[in-house]
Amino acid sequence: MDCGTEIRLFDPRRNPRDWTGLIGPTECAVFLKDRTTSDPRATDGQPFPKPVETTCIVFDQFEGARRFCKAKVQALPQLRCEIYDAQGLAHPPLLVIVHADHQQKEDSSSFSSRIRKLIAVGLFLISGPLIWMDISRGSILMLPTFLSLNCILGGLRFLYWDFAVKYREQERRNRLDAHRKMEQGAA
Repeated sequence: MDCGTEIRLFDPRRNPRDWTGLIGPTECAVFLKDRTTSDPRATDGQPFPKPVETTCIVFDQFEGARRFCKAKVQALPQLRCEIYDAQGLAHPPLLVIVHADHQQKEDSSSFSSRIRKLIAVGLFLISGPLIWMDISRGSILMLPTFLSLNCILGGLRFLYWDFAVKYREQERRNRLDAHRKMEQGAA
């Protein structure tokens, strides 16, 4: 399996100093992070002793980076692997890989999407009886209407959140497809 080339993110003695100047348009950089805190990790899963020692692993092809990440999260389930293209951290990663046991906890998982939609529907359903309660009492109780409007706004926020996550995921897929086409064109 291709293990890539490990490079420091910033090296004042190197030209170019920044890591994005070192990778070509079809190459990928893998960042290893702690799954829960997103702190950078070394290839052995341990934190870096000093922040200036932080590294990434550069791969010639996306597929090599993906295989490396799959193997790494199998061996170290607490890791989160993020694969970036040559544009670096200016855009979201092309792919995020976590251990299968933790996949449901990811924001873009179908389980999380269902939960957001169920919460929105629940909030919408609660708002109806609250409005009815206020109307049936001659609209003298303002609290049920206030709570109802907040439930509707909360439900809309959850639906918007779900839409934004799906939009971001679609953009990620489009960038990944474009990267793969670039790799095929360069091969």
